[in-house]
Amino acid sequence: MHKIINSKISINILWALLPCVAVLTLTLAGGVKTFPFPDTAEYIGLGKSLAADFSFDSPSTSICRRVPGYPFFLMLFSSLGNYNFLAVNLLSILGFTWFGMRLAEKWKMKYSYILPILILFSPGLITLGSVPLSEITFIFFLTMSIYYFVSDKFIVSSLALSVATFCRPVSIFLFLLFAAWLIWKKKKIVLILLFVAGANLLPVFWTARNYVKYDYPVYTTLSNFYLLYYKAGSYLSWKNNVPFDDMRNKLGKQLEGDNIFEQSASAGKLGRKILLDNFWGFCLWAPRNMVYFLMPDITPLFERLHMISGNRGTLDVLRRKGLLAAFNHYFNNNIGAMSATFVYLVFYFILFAAMVAGIIRLWIEKHYQKLVFGALLMGYFWILPIGNLDWRFRMPIMPILFILAIYGAKGLLNWQLTRKLRIK
Repeated sequence: MHKIINSKISINILWALLPCVAVLTLTLAGGVKTFPFPDTAEYIGLGKSLAADFSFDSPSTSICRRVPGYPFFLMLFSSLGNYNFLAVNLLSILGFTWFGMRLAEKWKMKYSYILPILILFSPGLITLGSVPLSEITFIFFLTMSIYYFVSDKFIVSSLALSVATFCRPVSIFLFLLFAAWLIWKKKKIVLILLFVAGANLLPVFWTARNYVKYDYPVYTTLSNFYLLYYKAGSYLSWKNNVPFDDMRNKLGKQLEGDNIFEQSASAGKLGRKILLDNFWGFCLWAPRNMVYFLMPDITPLFERLHMISGNRGTLDVLRRKGLLAAFNHYFNNNIGAMSATFVYLVFYFILFAAMVAGIIRLWIEKHYQKLVFGALLMGYFWILPIGNLDWRFRMPIMPILFILAIYGAKGLLNWQLTRKLRIK
């Protein structure tokens, strides 16, 4: 029995290595010194700072703008030089692929080995794995947290969620969703409190550290700027048909404060005021922005391979002038990239149809709890970043969506086979 289990684990690991090969290939093809995404410089700088003297200060970013999870992992592999991010990302993508397969098996879904194949053909995930950004490591710990949560190992799940939030603050409120689920399932209050404490362990530690060091109890200064620029600013940019960068500069000039903490607080106050003053207008505009959550993720691959450049501002053009104008701005008559995009779109729409089939099958088979849990999880990553939505915000739940697509495709196949047998 143990030999069978060990053999199955080994086979799953081999399958999980497939996306790693794609990430390694893309990294070598795209290079390890230049990256098309501006945030990479901040993570590289913070990783080097931690490796040098264990300080979290870098000229590449402002104080407390980033949280230390991903730079800490970069520090652990600092001996690899420019390839340290690759080691972290390869381990992360191996991890979330493996946990995704385990999750599919946990939900008694067959053909879990298809999951790494779908990840292999996800340009967004593979591209993120080939650059020093925190998403892939975040997805690893988030997938781990979900796996242990559905396995009723709530303490381990909470700690994994804590590490995920330590890598990316976007999950800072996700513990509320998990805690609400535990309350709905009538779990003991002690267990719920332990889960909440575990999920907030590292964020509370880092907030306390910032208070002791800077006299400001903040987890990250970025969230208030995000609220002002990418929620309030994005809406005003669309409403007044003003280029986003111009609107951002205009709002930035209204900030008050002598340091980054006071300026961040001012940004939060101004952002909330703008949103409250334009509450109904923002609510009516939000669905327009929510569509971008479903944006195909082929474009970052072109940027990583240096096939497309000078496309900054595409989202701004998309919001203000529409899809056709954004398409022309981005591709700029690059026939190769346009052809690859149209081919990928065929695969993308088939995948999307399989996901819809998965939702229908779950409903028909009365797996209501899975539907509710999945809807809440997807809704969290869909609604929280409204204002700046694009393909990146969908990536954390892609392993779950791929499992859903596999389930839906299998349901369609079963339906087709049953239909043929009835005809005979």
